[in-house]
Amino acid sequence: MAILRSWTLLLFASLVASSSVRESQAFSHRLVVPSRTLRPTPFSINQRYGRRRQDRVFREHKALSVPFSGPPADPKNAWADIMNPHISSETNHGDNITTVDKVVVAGAGVATAFFLYAVIFLAAPGAWRYFAAGGICAATSHAIPTPIDVVKTRKQVDPELMDVSFVAAASKIVKDDGMGALWAGLGPTAVGYLFEGAVKFGTYEILKPFFKRVLAGLASVTSLSFFKSQILSFVLCGAAAGVAASIMLCPMEAIRIRMVSEHEYADGGWLKAGYKILKSEGVEGLCKGMNPMVLKQVPYTVTKNVSFDVLTKSFYAILKAQGVALSAATMFVVPLLSAALASILSTVTSQPGDMVLSLVNAHKGDRKSSEIFRSILHSPRGIAGFFVGFKTRLLHVGVTVTIQLMVYDYVKRLCGI
Repeated sequence: MAILRSWTLLLFASLVASSSVRESQAFSHRLVVPSRTLRPTPFSINQRYGRRRQDRVFREHKALSVPFSGPPADPKNAWADIMNPHISSETNHGDNITTVDKVVVAGAGVATAFFLYAVIFLAAPGAWRYFAAGGICAATSHAIPTPIDVVKTRKQVDPELMDVSFVAAASKIVKDDGMGALWAGLGPTAVGYLFEGAVKFGTYEILKPFFKRVLAGLASVTSLSFFKSQILSFVLCGAAAGVAASIMLCPMEAIRIRMVSEHEYADGGWLKAGYKILKSEGVEGLCKGMNPMVLKQVPYTVTKNVSFDVLTKSFYAILKAQGVALSAATMFVVPLLSAALASILSTVTSQPGDMVLSLVNAHKGDRKSSEIFRSILHSPRGIAGFFVGFKTRLLHVGVTVTIQLMVYDYVKRLCGI
């Protein structure tokens, strides 16, 4: 019996020792990452029990005596890793645009023209006025604050500018690249938002009667008063308009961001910049930001349009209830105040999508938007990483939305709406 107990204890000790060796080797292998510094942040985010798991990693690393650097000394270095492009040789299409890319570009142009013709001329009479007003106001309102947009984008893609103030970032850009750098991307901004605004505002307006009828039918069938909500109709119209606007704007926004991020693309104009992207990356280079574009445009459009409509009607209703006469000054102040509030709300809801959009289009490479999203979430900044450049973008969107909605309201009146 004593011999049996001895053999049992010896076998148990051998199993424990071999298990410890395997665990040590596996843990050492996880800690050794070629040419990269392993950061413990993913442990605190992805693993169960959060910080307790991270603390145990530090204790284990001391016991195993393996190389481990601990938390990053400078968060800027971690953020620079996110901004560095991961270039793949598969993205190099050679010196010429492929036939497939030419066919895709031509087909996209024809499809866009057909879509605009069908929507404008097959819709209710006079619907073209919404498209004209939307295109004019969007192109104008986005072109005027282009320098603010440039500073915002540079703060999002340049580690040296991300934590400095708007004035300091603008001064450094002018000092290093000249005053003209603040107007980089003006061409694709004006052209892109001309089509984007026409489709977004026009689609939003002409879909209002359609969704109203659909929701009224659902309300009668289901007897649910929820479907009678006017706000629900506005939300559905805004979501549809945001998706349509994303398709129109995505290629131009890719060109604009590349021109702002890399100076060689800004030389020769935006058409040459787009041609460079097509040659080196193909159509994928112009469309790889579609997912973050939708993530940005849909919340932006829904929040901006719906909140502006609701706030404007609410303010007018309050003034009428108080017996205030609707003078010319009142009709100017109410849309202005509604536009300012709508700009704040739309900036908050669309900021994460805008951040990922800037990073995915900043450089040539094959990074996916989902990869960038996870990298930001697992970075030392965490969720705050999605709000880099938020103050500058708040200024940009505030100026843009205020000008846009004021011009839109004015142009609509000129067109007889």
